[in-house]
Amino acid sequence: MIRPRRGGRKEFLWPFIVMITGGLIVVLFIQLIVSFFGQREAEMRNKANFYTDYGRTEIMEWGSDEWVKAYNGGVVLDGDSIKTKAASRGVLVFYNGTQIRFDQNTEVSVSTLESNSDTDSVVLELEKGEIWVEQVISEKGVVDMVIKTGNLDIYSEGGLYDVLNRGEQAVMVMEGALNVDLMERTEGKDIVIDEVAVGVGQQIYMSETDSVDLVARENMNFLEALSGEWKEENFYIWNIGYELVLEDEVEENEEVKNENVEDGTGSVAEEVLPEYDDPVLTLIAPGINPYEFEGEQIYIVGTVSGYASKIVVTSYLKDGAAEPYKLSLFEAGGTDWSYNAARDYGNLLEGENEYLITAYDYDGIESDSMIVTINVISDWEELACEITVPTVTTIDGVAYDSAVIPEVTGDSVTIAGSVECAYGVVVNGYNLSLFQPGDIEWVYTAAVEYGNLVEGDNYYKVYSVDEEGNQSESFGFTVKYAASDSPIDE
Repeated sequence: MIRPRRGGRKEFLWPFIVMITGGLIVVLFIQLIVSFFGQREAEMRNKANFYTDYGRTEIMEWGSDEWVKAYNGGVVLDGDSIKTKAASRGVLVFYNGTQIRFDQNTEVSVSTLESNSDTDSVVLELEKGEIWVEQVISEKGVVDMVIKTGNLDIYSEGGLYDVLNRGEQAVMVMEGALNVDLMERTEGKDIVIDEVAVGVGQQIYMSETDSVDLVARENMNFLEALSGEWKEENFYIWNIGYELVLEDEVEENEEVKNENVEDGTGSVAEEVLPEYDDPVLTLIAPGINPYEFEGEQIYIVGTVSGYASKIVVTSYLKDGAAEPYKLSLFEAGGTDWSYNAARDYGNLLEGENEYLITAYDYDGIESDSMIVTINVISDWEELACEITVPTVTTIDGVAYDSAVIPEVTGDSVTIAGSVECAYGVVVNGYNLSLFQPGDIEWVYTAAVEYGNLVEGDNYYKVYSVDEEGNQSESFGFTVKYAASDSPIDE
């Protein structure tokens, strides 16, 4: 007798195997997607983007020793360096929205740019120049920032502050709080001399002499109230204007409609017409009117009280013709306004520039106006002269005599000189960053800690350059150095 074959265990387990396998595939697929987007976010976090506002900026990528043009929106990675040229500015933007704005003639090296979960670690070395830092905390995470200058290590998790390193070193705090280490940097080793907490409205400022005193432990008290004069400088004014340009659009004012409205009883109430105060203009920046200025671009920034339906700025062309411009970013009923004047736009000329700023009331009638005067200092290249060979006038304040080799015992020496019609001055291959085109005086500091002042004879060669980089003849001189505890040879 033939019996029917029983179903095996395999047939019984098969549906469960299919369900488990399908579940594993779904889980693995989800993990793959999560991993992909996680990796993509990590890649985005481990870089920043640099934008040129105007002028020429350059980048030197990690592993290279060549500066090349930085393209707008270009990627900046760990190990890269960025710099702005004369009459140039730019902005470095990080993943969470943190911005670092570069003044002209500024160079920054990105020592560290890495991501850990929702926190990014950034270490920047401000080689020279000035930067404005707007460090934000957003839903995209936090940036732990360390900024280093010659004698400052600045630590911050958020805030608004400015860092300067042009021989003199400073950090100015407008929002948030910073921790600053005062440093002595020796070859292969950094020594923390003191730790200072810097709050809102405070600054640390050190001149070149202060830096020497710090290393000698003769003065370590550099914390002071924020200087009001700093707010009159062009870089501050540019940043305030930049803030307003980037500001999110103000909340739309509710439109007041002249409609008949039921009063709740079924009857129609009379029309209620709004009443508005007439607009009144106030100038915020520049802080002085008229204002003397040397550069390629400036923001005129202000506020308006009352109700302004629009604001119009009238500039004047070379031929004297009026050029009215309605501020496109200003919305009716707003309070903040800004106007960008730049040579490239044709609304900033050499010499005296007048800007007529007019506010219009609710009915579109001219209500209030003011005139802002910007005096632009003449371009250096229009100087009708040729560059001269730089000369030395004083060494540590003592008149220089070329027939005698000056002898110094201090760990630093300040060398001053004169020059005419120069675009720049170079001493032993170092371009003096504080020298501006057309200046007639130059200053160079040699110090043991900088490595340009050593025991014995120190030879220095100085020359000037024009705009095209053509060099004048060189002038050479010698300074003899012996430490205060070492006798100078007779």
